[in-house]
This record gives sequence, C-alpha cells and structure tokens, in this order.
Amino acid sequence: MKTNLYKITMAATICLLGLISGCGVPQNTSAEEFQEIQNNTWAWSDGKRFTFTIDDSTHYYNFSIGLRIQGTYAYSNIWLISQIQGNNTNIKEQVQIDIADQTGRWLGEGMSNLITYLKPVYVQKQLAPGTYTWTISQNMRDEKLSGVVDVGIKVEKGQPIL
Repeated sequence: MKTNLYKITMAATICLLGLISGCGVPQNTSAEEFQEIQNNTWAWSDGKRFTFTIDDSTHYYNFSIGLRIQGTYAYSNIWLISQIQGNNTNIKEQVQIDIADQTGRWLGEGMSNLITYLKPVYVQKQLAPGTYTWTISQNMRDEKLSGVVDVGIKVEKGQPIL
C-alpha cells in the first residue's frame, strides 16, 4: 500500500514540475520586454529603447510591438515610429496599430481599465547574428499622448531558412 502511495505521489510531483516548467517564456521567444510610460503620458521625445540578441542565422524572426493602454485613451489608433538598428542594419518605418473598431469597442485583450495589444510588425525577417536596438516612439499629433501605460516588444524565432 505504501509503495502505491509513493508511486502516486512521485507521479503527481513529476506532473506538477512539468506544468510549472512549461509556464515560462516559450523557447522560441528571443526577447520580450515592456517599459513603463511615466504618468501614463507618452511624449514624442520619450522613445523607448530595447536591446535584443539574434543568435541563430538559420531561422527567420518575427517582431511584434506590445501596448498597454487605459480605457481613457482618446483615439481609435496609435501611430508609432519603429527603428531596429545594429549589425549593419537600419530598419525604420511608421507603424499604425488599431486600438478600437468603428463602434468604439476595444480590439485588445483585457478590461476597460487596461487593454493589451500585440501587433506583428515584421514577419519572417532575416537578421544576421548580433546585438540590436529597437526604438519605438509615439508619432501622434499630440506631443504628449495620455492613456498609454506600457510599451513593449516581442521577438520570436520563426521558420527555418531553407
């Protein structure tokens, strides 16, 4: 009887450890970080800088911008300037993220007080191994944009390059 109880306890412990270890950052995620916007007011001059490393030249990478906004955000979209620099690379472009639909319903995940968005901006991008800096700035008509809580990035390893 004690042997069966021991086996059941060990099996349950192994399953629990497997669940806990599976709750971390997915293995294909190379970088994921959010930075807080002071006083939830994002100024033009307050570009957020993120550093990440590409270490595998045999895969493409997918790049997403994350936002957390308050329910008091005044617009249905946000325009950003995205720039990735490093290792003889300079990718700069304007990016639009839709925040709400035509009826005013939030398109992100979460409650009315905090809505989270994750927008893919570069899909299946090939970069050489090295360290890169990704800068994201708001590019709206308001010099100081209220209602933005956090800005972030996510870099994921994509398909193998054939």
